[in-house]
Amino acid sequence: MMKNRTKNLTAALLLSMATFATAPVALAQSTQKPYTYVEQMPVFKGGEGEMLKFLGQNIQYPKDAQQAGVEGLVVLSFVVGADGSVSNVAVVKSLIESTNAEAVRVVKMTDGKWTPGRQNGKAVPVRYTLPVRFAVRDEQKTTTPDQKPEYKGGQEALFKAIGQNMVLPEEAKKEHLNARVVVKFTVEPNGSVSNIKLADTKLKKTIGPDDKLDYMDASSFNLQNKTILARLAEVAAAAVQKTSGQWQPATKNGQPVAAEVYLPVQFLGSEVERGSALPETKAAPVQDVKANLVGMNDLVPLFKLDKKPTFKEGEMAAKKFYAKNLRYPDTEAEGDVTASFLVFEDGTIGKASIGTSMGTALKEEVLRVVELSKGKWQPGYKDGKAVKTVNMLVVRFVNESSVKKEPKKERLPADVVVTKFK
Repeated sequence: MMKNRTKNLTAALLLSMATFATAPVALAQSTQKPYTYVEQMPVFKGGEGEMLKFLGQNIQYPKDAQQAGVEGLVVLSFVVGADGSVSNVAVVKSLIESTNAEAVRVVKMTDGKWTPGRQNGKAVPVRYTLPVRFAVRDEQKTTTPDQKPEYKGGQEALFKAIGQNMVLPEEAKKEHLNARVVVKFTVEPNGSVSNIKLADTKLKKTIGPDDKLDYMDASSFNLQNKTILARLAEVAAAAVQKTSGQWQPATKNGQPVAAEVYLPVQFLGSEVERGSALPETKAAPVQDVKANLVGMNDLVPLFKLDKKPTFKEGEMAAKKFYAKNLRYPDTEAEGDVTASFLVFEDGTIGKASIGTSMGTALKEEVLRVVELSKGKWQPGYKDGKAVKTVNMLVVRFVNESSVKKEPKKERLPADVVVTKFK
């Protein structure tokens, strides 16, 4: 069994990275607070090779992820205690629920298998960040289709079909709620749709002019808004069901096969913010879909790309760039800032817009750093050809010095975490 698990999975670990912090990280901290960087960082007993071996032997690639062809990184943050224990395991960048849960499960199994970090010769707790890559070996991709499902008529026809069947409930308009729903379903070999489920649901509420809450789960809202979210979810699922029979199925070795599809759907409220009206599918009420598609027919959404836009020097170079340039503004505000910007075929980028923000200072900082990244990008690719797409950057600002801490809520996965310590 152990051999088979190793055979079915390549779990590639990148170099460990410390959480970004504005305070000098090597200064003494309280005994209750873990360090973010120390003179001698924690190491897995036996070294990195043993850690790779341990993960390869224990991680089981979730079946739904394999069938959907889901591959990529799950980034975990956890504390390696002074005794080598592992605690406070959290996902800071996710793929899907099943891969996140599997990565967390196996990292928790490493409890006691670490040599603790040291500062001034003393063992201390250290916050450790570990990226885990889920990738099926080429020879094991028997369940991954050669050609993924395609909607008949193409992407624009899909936008129109979904949009025509979705109406934002009046209650949501009155509450100034926008919603983002990810619908998971199976396209059968005959092109029909089955097994419709909700993989994720988020809300955003407008408080006043230019002041918005981040997308978050319904637990942060009252019962009325939970009911609205349930209705939105039903509408999205029904809209997907009405596309049944209109799909070209996935193929494997020239034969039609069943395959899962993850479709992000965004409901836009009465006040459409054009900077944030660039979701991956733009599946909004039909009047908004038509407006958003003007001049954008050649856009390829991120989820359709074979290779997403990235820094020319690679992912690690991007992380170093953000670590070097992102600063925590002089504010007590915290939360997520989501920037959207066009990446053109030649790698140039358009002006970023902020779809979600918890404060003006945080918003301006993210816009500043995105502007600094101009000239560093290479485009996304589809079928070997550079294409234009909308890229998104989610920056999470965490203020550990805040006296009043809000309860943690489920949020969108963050690309970068910037932490302000006491």
